[in-house]
Amino acid sequence: MQKHIFTLIFILWNMLHISFFRLNEVLKIADSFAYLQMAHHLKNFSLEWFGNGWFGFLYSIPIAIADIFIQNDMIATFAVNILLFNLLAWICYILGRNYLSFKYNILFIILIFLSPILLNYNIHILSENIYIPLFLILFVGILKYKEIPDFSGSVFLGLMIALLYYTRSEAFIYLGSVGLIILFLLIVKKISFARAFFNYTTVIISFFIFILPYIFYLHSFTWEWWITNKWSSNLRQAELRWVSKMDDDGFEQAVWELTPDSKHLIAGFAGWLKYDAPQKWESFKNYLLKNPTKVLERIKENQIKLYSNNLPNLILGNAGSLYKIEGSKIFYKNPLFFIILIIPVLLGIYGMIALIRNDEWYFVWSFVSFFAIASVFFTLFFVLDRYFVIFVPIFIFFIVYGVENTWKYLKNYLENTKYIFASLLLIGIYSLWILSYYNTFKNEDAKYEVKKIAWEWLKQNDFRTNLRVMERFPVVTYYSWSWERWLTPYTSRLENLVEYARYHDVHYLVVDSIDFYTYRPDLRFLFNESEKKYNGIEKVQEFEKNDEKVILYRILMDK
Repeated sequence: MQKHIFTLIFILWNMLHISFFRLNEVLKIADSFAYLQMAHHLKNFSLEWFGNGWFGFLYSIPIAIADIFIQNDMIATFAVNILLFNLLAWICYILGRNYLSFKYNILFIILIFLSPILLNYNIHILSENIYIPLFLILFVGILKYKEIPDFSGSVFLGLMIALLYYTRSEAFIYLGSVGLIILFLLIVKKISFARAFFNYTTVIISFFIFILPYIFYLHSFTWEWWITNKWSSNLRQAELRWVSKMDDDGFEQAVWELTPDSKHLIAGFAGWLKYDAPQKWESFKNYLLKNPTKVLERIKENQIKLYSNNLPNLILGNAGSLYKIEGSKIFYKNPLFFIILIIPVLLGIYGMIALIRNDEWYFVWSFVSFFAIASVFFTLFFVLDRYFVIFVPIFIFFIVYGVENTWKYLKNYLENTKYIFASLLLIGIYSLWILSYYNTFKNEDAKYEVKKIAWEWLKQNDFRTNLRVMERFPVVTYYSWSWERWLTPYTSRLENLVEYARYHDVHYLVVDSIDFYTYRPDLRFLFNESEKKYNGIEKVQEFEKNDEKVILYRILMDK
């Protein structure tokens, strides 16, 4: 009976998620291109464009396999995302059945399916779709590890962290989390010091054995022996994002600024996935020690941002946008809405307390070990919502556990009444959030349609198979079937942009009102309708739709 109920829930909520895929009929996220690009080349058994360490390749493997049969990479990705989300839900079911009664486990799974933040990643082509279920498998494995902390269990933990690393390279930090968990087992006398040392050494060695081939691969084109080649960019981003307007201007400059000769990118970020050797930045040691006061101030500011902005976004989403009157949000006028929205947060905190009261210290310590390592590591640099989205399913578990344990102390209602009331309240809140998400994003595709028109024009007027299109956001690139992504560099001088384009044999520059106009402010003059030709580029076509504009410029190769 229980399996039938869960099967019905899976069917209903899969239908809901499939209906939401229509919100993403146009490629809208820059990283998505990288995963589709790798999948395209993997499908053709080519490792030439396999990756450069910036984007993990693991997510692209199931997309490539699905695309062999479906022959449409977007639809193939959506199919993969649905399967991965079902995997996530089943892992949550396995997690929940060890701590929750059956009916509260049902509530847990429903809230997982209703989570706006999880839905957001599920309908987009982003590595979180595989990263989150892999992390949940690791977390469930950690919970089982207390029972059998043996050699095979240690190898399994090393393997799971390696798979996370192949998805996103910063996952190596969770070796530290496993170390804290093994230390806990040592302190509470579950294992001896010798066993603790042997197990942790096994985790570390097995992790490096699993990733060793990729380390050699990175060395083949970076000539450096290191676990990732993102350090130069991340350190530079940390310096620049910390200033005013840090998230936009700092990121643009840190990642896409040109070297003095205008031929490469300073931080080595090459979104087209061939390696662009970075200018040597400072070492991590110098980054920490050259100005410790500044580093501590950065950590403090990032911690404030994490708890006041990022985590509330993950838990509450943009639910406040539901309550508007003529553009002003009632959310800020009526405290009742805040009280309703804060209920899940308070229940989650109580859920953690209830676990401790029920002698489930190991569960809480495991969560804290992962979360603490992440919060310390990322606040050294900069924090983004996506760095902490892996914890959302556990946050939801805490909420449901808090609900179940709250009702145990309320004796005035029948048990079924309590459950129904609690379930309807939480499902109602989450439903409001998901409707808010839908209303926010339902018209997002419209502004990108003009880029599809530009693609159609290119398809009909330029028949080169090696077409190279340079744009800040690779939409025209994707739809023109050009699998080389060329980023528009961050520069205030047109001649530097032209020099970069000529050096790399780029054919077209895309100037658009969606991204270029905002993020390349010093080059906004390229929207000047009276000018057809500038030094090194020539306007070839202009497109307009839905109040958005795209101008195609041809790069003139004569110098």
